[in-house]
Amino acid sequence: MVKFLLKSALAVCAFFAASTLFARDIWTCEQANEWFAKQKYRSGVNYVPSYAINSIEFWQKESYNPKIIDSELALLQSLGMNTARVFLNDLVWKDDPDGFYRRLDNFLEIADKHGVGIMFVFFTNGGKDNGRLGKQDAPNGTHNSNWRKSPSYSVLGDKSKWGYLEEYVKGVVSRYANDRRVLVWDIYNEPGNIKSPHVKGGAAGLKDAEVERLRKMSLEFLKATAEWARSCNPSQPITYGVFVPDTTPHGRMFNKLIYSQSDVISYHDYGNMLRQIMRLKEARKHNRPVMCTEWMARPVGSGFNPLLKFFKKNNIWSYSFGLVAGKIETWRPSFDLARPEMEGIWYHDIFKPDHTPYEPTEVEYIRSVLKD
Repeated sequence: MVKFLLKSALAVCAFFAASTLFARDIWTCEQANEWFAKQKYRSGVNYVPSYAINSIEFWQKESYNPKIIDSELALLQSLGMNTARVFLNDLVWKDDPDGFYRRLDNFLEIADKHGVGIMFVFFTNGGKDNGRLGKQDAPNGTHNSNWRKSPSYSVLGDKSKWGYLEEYVKGVVSRYANDRRVLVWDIYNEPGNIKSPHVKGGAAGLKDAEVERLRKMSLEFLKATAEWARSCNPSQPITYGVFVPDTTPHGRMFNKLIYSQSDVISYHDYGNMLRQIMRLKEARKHNRPVMCTEWMARPVGSGFNPLLKFFKKNNIWSYSFGLVAGKIETWRPSFDLARPEMEGIWYHDIFKPDHTPYEPTEVEYIRSVLKD
């Protein structure tokens, strides 16, 4: 056992040393735009399979379901869409790295079969804390009721616990660093969004001082994860999503660092056309390719018509939220927007569980915009 542990430790040290040796810098604007010019236009969704209530249930061996994934990515392809943004999970990787990689390989095979390129996301502050492996809680009739933070705040807030997260990022990125099926690495979803309001109980019990401490830790975590990912010299770009305007308090705290660590610029916005124009103006200042990696909330004016055409016209890769209504229940209104006048209007998602469209004319519009 001692020999085995020593051998394993030496292998990890050798891997990290090799990673550092081949580390790359952040792309220049010229490198980023040269890469982008070689790519086809991409439009797709943030994809969570209908069987999964969170990223744990998506990927763990007890629930991973390639048959459902295959049928749903076929639906995505039928729309003319060709990309998906997909959340990974640190706990599933930590429990069984080899099994996790086998499922990732399988997923990428299915996606490639349907012409769908993948943007992988490693970490997120969204959802509830303290995710666990095994059977997940059932849906409770509210929007995104059991999404889980990755990593948990007990890990994010303690640098001494980041070691396995470094292995996780380096292991995944190095494995697919030159894989054409992986389009972009989105390392940390909404950095510092500690009190995400769209999930009830998302930061339950956290006092203001702890929220601020975790926000500051998020800044350090962002810097660290950028170094980990670049150390693997990926051929794909790295990005961190800006989710609030530059002029907001959170934007002033995080956005400058986010821009400085991103090869390509990505942002989230669930607002209407005027809001999108304003956000695009901010993003264009950096003279890099732009992607809107979360949008589409029908009740607040962020619908496919006319925004999808706007994104395509401006060559912004777009990732609306949701595909098939499932256990995550994101078709229901966001907790902070659950008002009587929104009753009956789907918030996210495109297809019903039986794969018929929520709104047939909407599907026709998507296909007409993306047909070329």
